[in-house]
Amino acid sequence: MATKSDRLAILSDAEQFALYGLPDFDDGQRLEYLSLSEAELALASSRPGLHAQVYCTLQIGYFKAKHAFFRFAWDDIQDDSAFVLSRYFNGSSFEPHTITKHEYFTQRALIAELFAYQLWSADFLQQLRQQVDQIVRRDVTPGFIVVELIAYFNEHKIVRPGYTTLQTLISEALSAERQRLGNLLAGVLDEAAKNALAQLLVRDDTLSELAALKQDAKDFGWRQMAREREKRAKLELLYRIAKALLPKLAISQQNLLYYADLAIFYTVYDLRRLKSEQTHLYLLCYAWQRYRQLTDNLVAASGYHMKQFEDESKVRTTKHFVAEQVRRQQETPQVGRVLLLFVDETVADATPFGDVGVRGAVERKTGLRIFTSWRPLDCAVAAILLWPRHPASKMNTYPAC
Repeated sequence: MATKSDRLAILSDAEQFALYGLPDFDDGQRLEYLSLSEAELALASSRPGLHAQVYCTLQIGYFKAKHAFFRFAWDDIQDDSAFVLSRYFNGSSFEPHTITKHEYFTQRALIAELFAYQLWSADFLQQLRQQVDQIVRRDVTPGFIVVELIAYFNEHKIVRPGYTTLQTLISEALSAERQRLGNLLAGVLDEAAKNALAQLLVRDDTLSELAALKQDAKDFGWRQMAREREKRAKLELLYRIAKALLPKLAISQQNLLYYADLAIFYTVYDLRRLKSEQTHLYLLCYAWQRYRQLTDNLVAASGYHMKQFEDESKVRTTKHFVAEQVRRQQETPQVGRVLLLFVDETVADATPFGDVGVRGAVERKTGLRIFTSWRPLDCAVAAILLWPRHPASKMNTYPAC
């Protein structure tokens, strides 16, 4: 028979007390849970003797709070018993006699019947084992299994069994799941895959390959990312093996991540001492998870460097654009000065532009002038059209035609 230290610790001390510890009511909770309905008070009042009636009243209140039954001494519940005596049995002479086993079990049966609950019995073991087997396929962490079982008990209105019964059920289910996965792995892993997994545990002068793979990048620098690419390349073969084999094992995503975390939690020394099937399972899940993580890191690094490149490009582009604008603003005023070379003071402003064009054509034909004649007014209009848009404060800098 397993001793307490040999059993699986499925709950912490605080969690165990929350489920199985005697309720410790404050004044508000005492008023909520120890205030009885007519049916509840009738049940308590039907018990033989005042001490049995008070005990039954307390048991009803504790059951409403935790859906469980308790064996308690009068010294453990002095405040609660004082509340019950003053509320329902005021003026009665109370003697705290010990409750017999027969009375205790009778009260349990009557209270369970009152609330339409079924008392726990070995008849529920088979269906509970099936339920635990289904839960384990989703998540093998003991805490999750306990939470799901408590929800199952509440849904089916079954008084939950003792803590050691839960320990035994969950331990057996986890052992059966390990055996199932071990048998499957033994049948699907070939020697090449086993050798590739074993290579992760080989230690050289400094670190094992697994220990090196566990080290995370410190930043997105090119050296760090080069190491990430090397790690990813080393895991590629194992990743492809895991990707092909893991679906055959019917492992949930949650369990896959849990087994991968165990490969991180255990040292290389610990992994060597485990059963080979367990070690292979943990390493396969780790290779699958770590390869994807390294890929995500490289994608994130690529995005980071692309963002840096875009930001730097924007800065350089803006700088060159501003410089070009300044250059153009400095060169554009020269156009106005060039136009002065075309001005013919002998042409009146009132002369139609068509006549000016005819005169220019004749001059070009005869070679009497090199340039077409412009009126001063035309020069001014052209200068305005070609002039850059300066603020009004700089208008006095324009050269006059």
